[in-house]
Amino acid sequence: MRFIHRLLVVCAVLTSLLAARSPARGADELQRLPETLELRLQSLEEEVRRLREESAAVSAREARYVADAESPHDQFANWETLGPPPGAPCDVPCDPAPPKYPTVKVTGFFHLDSVWFDQDPLNRATLNASNPGQGDLQDGMDFRRARLAATGNVDDWVSYMVEFDFATSQPLFTDVWMNFSQLPILGNVRVGRFRQPFGMTELTSIRELPFLERPTLFCMSPFRQTGIGFYNHSCNERMTWAASAFRYPSDNFGNNAGDNGGWGGAARFTCLPYYECDGERLVHLGFGAWYADPSHDETRFANTPEIQVIDRAGGLLPAANFVVPFFVDTGVVPTQQVSSTNVELAGALGRVYFQSEWRWLTIDQIGGPTRNVEGAYAECRYVLTGEKLPYNTATGVFGRIVPDCPVHPCGGGIGAWEVAARWSWIDLNGPWLAVPPANPGPGRELTNVTLGANWYWNRYTKFQFNYIHAMLDDPAFGRSDADIWAVRGQIDF
Repeated sequence: MRFIHRLLVVCAVLTSLLAARSPARGADELQRLPETLELRLQSLEEEVRRLREESAAVSAREARYVADAESPHDQFANWETLGPPPGAPCDVPCDPAPPKYPTVKVTGFFHLDSVWFDQDPLNRATLNASNPGQGDLQDGMDFRRARLAATGNVDDWVSYMVEFDFATSQPLFTDVWMNFSQLPILGNVRVGRFRQPFGMTELTSIRELPFLERPTLFCMSPFRQTGIGFYNHSCNERMTWAASAFRYPSDNFGNNAGDNGGWGGAARFTCLPYYECDGERLVHLGFGAWYADPSHDETRFANTPEIQVIDRAGGLLPAANFVVPFFVDTGVVPTQQVSSTNVELAGALGRVYFQSEWRWLTIDQIGGPTRNVEGAYAECRYVLTGEKLPYNTATGVFGRIVPDCPVHPCGGGIGAWEVAARWSWIDLNGPWLAVPPANPGPGRELTNVTLGANWYWNRYTKFQFNYIHAMLDDPAFGRSDADIWAVRGQIDF
């Protein structure tokens, strides 16, 4: 605006000078001077108005790029939402903000075990009768589990997990599922291969077990199957419930085929009738059930004495294919349907924790009598260094001990120490029928007493020490014993 005023003044002065140079015309032009100046002023004002309109036509986007950009990169960073500024070259790359989803987190863990056996002669003879050549248990070291997984979200209410185990001769599926949360009434819906809602020990993560393996009755659960299920909890998290439907039985890759049955269902309910001091003192009650009509009308229930060495891994030498044989085994049974119920009781009192379950299984044999088998366990844990064992109120299971003073070579603490004891029992005695050409299973009854010590170095590292006394009762051979010592190193991330 200052420039325009100066321009008007200059024009007025020049006009006056021209008028002064011609006296003859001066008087006449002087009379027209106001009119001339008025016309010139109107012309200049019109020019100013036009310039103002053109300036106002510049978009806020252009002004922002001119005034705010600190570098060419700052300009390009806004192209995703504002578009390129006028005159920008078309080949300048965009640098949009990264999308929020999907997210990916890589996780995994491994278990490295060393195991030593001591058997009495009758135990070797008993096992050799049902597993020729495998009655003499061999000491060994193996990677019991070695898993890698990817977890994350594809939306704020849709999550996933893809986990594989590489410890066996070929990778196999463990958890492969999609999960939908925040759903009305149902709460959460899961589709894929996952642990079915049955049993407190089954739903406790293998990373957080107080012993190397789950108790003997573990073989009486459906565990991981492929299907669909939902789970939820009350607003105060004093109750949980879950149910599922699945194909049964699925293989190690989550597959199942057959039009003669092949389906099942499971459900679990838990409650906390007593819960004080953020879980320092609690009583947990739970009930579960499952039912299945197996595909091809076949089932098998069997287990080892809560230990495993070299899980059917391949190797150049025959000794590398050694496995711990089943101590209890129904064999492959022609089955119309199978059902099971389970009762849970657990609690906490300061740094003392206990957990127990009792399980009944009914097998409807085709062409034979319906058989009822059962199993149970009770375990107790005590944290010597005073850390708390958390209880997950949303899922109804105990969690992970985190040491207050992690182990460190340069002035660290001693970590967390825990001692544990467990009694477990299972009775799979028949008589059993068999699916030809297999022979009927030996059944048998197994009682285990396990003592353990767990050393938690930090949140993600621990060492476990187990002593297992296995007492096997065979209908033909009678009572025999085996002693097992084992140590495990675990790291997870």
